[in-house]
Amino acid sequence: MAPPIATFPASELPITSQTNLKGTKRKGFDGDLKACALLEMLQYDCRIEEPGRRDSPVRCWPVERLFRRCRDQEGSFMVETTAWERGEKGKKD
Repeated sequence: MAPPIATFPASELPITSQTNLKGTKRKGFDGDLKACALLEMLQYDCRIEEPGRRDSPVRCWPVERLFRRCRDQEGSFMVETTAWERGEKGKKD
């Protein structure tokens, strides 16, 4: 079983991304995710329509995931920003 992972609102991602895996503040990164390169990955969510039937069709739907590749003094790191990006699109500048 995977260890529990702390959850937080997408709006806190710029603050949370300033902490590295060791729990210390990243040096050389101020949390400006918009300055990081935007990357996209397309995955698929597939379901068997009737699991009890041997010849049941499988239906798949695309799932878009967004990431930012950022840099700090130790090198580059990736942050999944899918929920954050969607929340940003709904805000007016």
